[in-house]
Amino acid sequence: MALQVDVGTVEVTDESVRLAEAHARQLEGEEHRQILDHRHRFSEISYGIMQAWVGFLIVLTMAQFTLKGLGLGMGLDKAEFIAVITTTTASVFGFGLLVGNFLFPKGGSARRRS
Repeated sequence: MALQVDVGTVEVTDESVRLAEAHARQLEGEEHRQILDHRHRFSEISYGIMQAWVGFLIVLTMAQFTLKGLGLGMGLDKAEFIAVITTTTASVFGFGLLVGNFLFPKGGSARRRS
């Protein structure tokens, strides 16, 4: 419903102010629900990525010990293995920190409103 006024004044009543405030609260509630839905989706995707990363670390470690233990001459050298484990672990923690800061910002909803 649109209100078109060519000439004149529009009177603002207590009822119109109350209705506008109720509508604003409803819109804010819908926005909050949408934000929570997006955060939930983002957290599930991020958790899946972190699980894949940790799974890669587990498989790599098991393969390293199996290949070196069997004496097949395969696998990574000690320095290479340490480099891969260290950088991948740092990446997992860094990714978790970024996701955590996005999902739970400092200042909460007051920061989101500004």
